[in-house]
Amino acid sequence: MNNFFQRIIIPALFVLLSFQSNAFAADTITWKPVGDAILRVTGQKPAKQWSVYQDQKNKSRVLVKIDSRCLIIDAKAKQVFEIPAAKIEERGKKFQSPGPASTDRALPSADWDLRDIGPAERIETHLTDENLSIEVELPHPMDLRTPY
Repeated sequence: MNNFFQRIIIPALFVLLSFQSNAFAADTITWKPVGDAILRVTGQKPAKQWSVYQDQKNKSRVLVKIDSRCLIIDAKAKQVFEIPAAKIEERGKKFQSPGPASTDRALPSADWDLRDIGPAERIETHLTDENLSIEVELPHPMDLRTPY
């Protein structure tokens, strides 16, 4: 019985605990700043301060901070979520936030357009309830490989 416990039960518990800790780690998103991003917002007064961050793992997800408002734009899922600024933690030059949970309400949006425009990737959407259009251009990383 003791040998069975050591050989079967303990490794099974270890595997279950490692899966559980990975599930909790997947709920947070690490955002890295996109320095050369272009943001266009129509339908409101010009923003005094804005910044754009991209998810390190899911490149189609972008965090846009416009003054005191924070929006998570998921171009692949075609959804926009508003997240309270208090939930975003600064980690050096990067930020961490919880991912949009299934309980979070997506802002109504339409007119999605995701396209490669040469030197950048453009994400466009329209928030229907607020009559607000958002366009984000994310530059492609430079290819520093030298051709032979």
